[in-house]
Amino acid sequence: MKKTKTRKIKWIPVSLILIGLLLVSSAAFAAQSTLHPTFPLLDSEGEKVILTDQAVSAYETCGQCHDTAFITSTSFHSTMDMEVYGPEGEDTELNCFLCHISEPNNEARMETLLQGEFEWASTATLLGTGLIEEGKAGFIWNAEAFNDDGEVQENILNIQDPTSENCGQCHGTVHTGTEPLNISGCEDTGEETSTTGQIFSAQRINDSAMNLSNKEDLTRSFDIHIERGLDCVDCHYSLNNPVYANGQGADSLDHLVYDPRVLEIGEYLEMPSHEFARGASTENILGDDVADDLRGCDSCHDSSATHDWLPYADKHMDSINCQACHIPQIYSAAIQSIDNTVVQNDGHTNLTCRGVEGDSGKITDLVTGYSPAILLRENSNGEMKFSPYNLITTWSWQDGDNPISEEDLIAIFNLETYELVELFDENADGKISNSEMILDTDEKEQFIANRLKNIGYVNPEIIGKTEAYAINHNASNGDWAIQECDVCHSEDSKLTMAFEISDKGPRGQLPEFISDNSVITDGEFSIEEDGSIFFKPAPEEQGNYIFGHNKVRWVDWFGVILFLGVLVGVVTHGALRVIASKKAPKTDHKTKRIYMYTFYERLWHWLQTIVILMLTFTGLIIHKPEMFGIFSFKFVVLVHNILAGILVANAALALFYNLVSGDIQRFLPQPQGFFNQMIQQVKYYTYGIFRGEAHPEEKSREKRLNPLQKVTYFGILNVLLPLQILTGIFMWGVQRWPSIAESLGGLAFLAPFHTLVAWSFSSFILAHVYLTTTAGHTAMAGIKSMVSGWDDVEIHTKEEQE
Repeated sequence: MKKTKTRKIKWIPVSLILIGLLLVSSAAFAAQSTLHPTFPLLDSEGEKVILTDQAVSAYETCGQCHDTAFITSTSFHSTMDMEVYGPEGEDTELNCFLCHISEPNNEARMETLLQGEFEWASTATLLGTGLIEEGKAGFIWNAEAFNDDGEVQENILNIQDPTSENCGQCHGTVHTGTEPLNISGCEDTGEETSTTGQIFSAQRINDSAMNLSNKEDLTRSFDIHIERGLDCVDCHYSLNNPVYANGQGADSLDHLVYDPRVLEIGEYLEMPSHEFARGASTENILGDDVADDLRGCDSCHDSSATHDWLPYADKHMDSINCQACHIPQIYSAAIQSIDNTVVQNDGHTNLTCRGVEGDSGKITDLVTGYSPAILLRENSNGEMKFSPYNLITTWSWQDGDNPISEEDLIAIFNLETYELVELFDENADGKISNSEMILDTDEKEQFIANRLKNIGYVNPEIIGKTEAYAINHNASNGDWAIQECDVCHSEDSKLTMAFEISDKGPRGQLPEFISDNSVITDGEFSIEEDGSIFFKPAPEEQGNYIFGHNKVRWVDWFGVILFLGVLVGVVTHGALRVIASKKAPKTDHKTKRIYMYTFYERLWHWLQTIVILMLTFTGLIIHKPEMFGIFSFKFVVLVHNILAGILVANAALALFYNLVSGDIQRFLPQPQGFFNQMIQQVKYYTYGIFRGEAHPEEKSREKRLNPLQKVTYFGILNVLLPLQILTGIFMWGVQRWPSIAESLGGLAFLAPFHTLVAWSFSSFILAHVYLTTTAGHTAMAGIKSMVSGWDDVEIHTKEEQE
């Protein structure tokens, strides 16, 4: 045994050495190898740049093998944001190197564009690769980086599929290294990160260098998909990439389940479409003709396998996009508002970030993050679902339909006259600080407006525009997703949460939403006393009914008034009976003992009583969860549904029993003499009962209900109970038979109607319990008879009395 162990121990270092050599050699091989062949760099005339010393043309260079005309025609990236450089900038060719080499120099590219040297933009992107250097006279090609045929030496450019880092040059902060990530403000972090706070990193938040509130508890990563090894192109793939073909293209025939006619790899490499799969654009940059063709979460994830804990899971999936629950919090800062009505000392407009305390842009600013606004989004298939957004409001001066130029506004604020300083210098230090540069009074606004009129503007006014930016990244796994029902199903529902859109801005101004076909902006803006502006969504405008939050006010008021009215009547009638019993002479009515209620009837009655009382109580919790925080909303919903099933089963068995036994006739009013009997019963309740008179109708097993009770039970059993059961069934079945529920008005009608019937039932139960005290010769006789089955009934005939 010892020799065997020794041999094993001797092999361990050898094995480790071999494994290490294998890993090193594999890494070295990977770093040196590329599937892409070597190629020459060509200028716009198709000549080799190493010979002409001209700027490289990606269009001509890549066009040697790829159809660059087709690529340009399908790529909205080719001219994206180039209009800011003027007409010449819009004609700048597509820069393939920016996305398809491992370390493009985007800063040099942008600097070249700013200088107006548009044809050299692609060349500047290659700075740092060893292919080119920047001299005093311009760019100089490095001859040593090319072989004798004028082609780029192997392993210099490393042509590749776009990585997340490539996309992050324009779209947002992408962090794939091991060094701690540090972001403090919301400026200069890339479009997605600036506008929404989304960070594309697999790093755990508590490992970052950010000064983030409660960071030590945040053991999740910034983005679960990046953590699991996905790149941007895994979801935003080329639409004609055969790897992602599902065999059902846009031109496929309706009768084909699968269409095998997809591009071959060689065909795709020649003509790869640069129209990438994408979701609904909420920034209005692509136009309505670009389809929402991004695969949904359900194309990779099976929610049924992980959401069996969620009540009405299918209904939730039909109403809420996954991001609404799986991105409950953004752990970064994002732009909140942009105030273009003033100019700060550095010549820039006033930009405010949300999710951070402090505006220095330094690491000392405490990042708190923010909870996104939840708005309805209309997907390409017409479905409306709740989705997370950041709302950014921009304030600017406008003269009619024309915006006021930035140059004119800067010129006005550069003239620091006595009047300007006196208006804006709140701390009286003789200077105007950036924090003081705000039009928070009518006087300040009018002063700037008059100055604009002095330089030729006719009717300058402040306009506020709010834009919704979709949040689709930074998802978490189920441990960090929303799992508490009361987050949405409560009075302070997240789905209608008031979202701050501006903590300071032009005084008294309310913005308007920029129109967007996909975002539903039902709701209202409001100004608080401190000048901050909030937007409160109103999803009920689209027919959404959120249990525990939405209520039809008049239904609740009617129900409360009805219940209190019955309660007042019961208390008043009972008090008068007590007073009358003390004044009136005591009467002794002869009784006889009969077996009134069978065991089944008593069992049915008490079971139904307990179930109805518990249904009422659990229904009240569902309707007003904020009043019963001790109870779990999910558990109460489950109990309510189980009780409802018991109620339906018990009612069905009772109907069968009464039909078969013929006892159903006891509940049906007989026309002959009915109205006279009913009038006599009314007289008894309003007069005779206070004088100690006998009941007008003799009670027996066959005739146990008086005329008023028959009318009441007829309404209860034939109207209220069926309505309560049917509305409850349709509400329970809203995810199983949605078309039926929608044809009846959906939850927006069914839920309030169900509540209205429940209030009526509650009032009936109260009246019923009290009236049992009037049914026997003593107050408790009726209740005792329902317990034992035996009842002492009054004798009305003289023969029986004798």
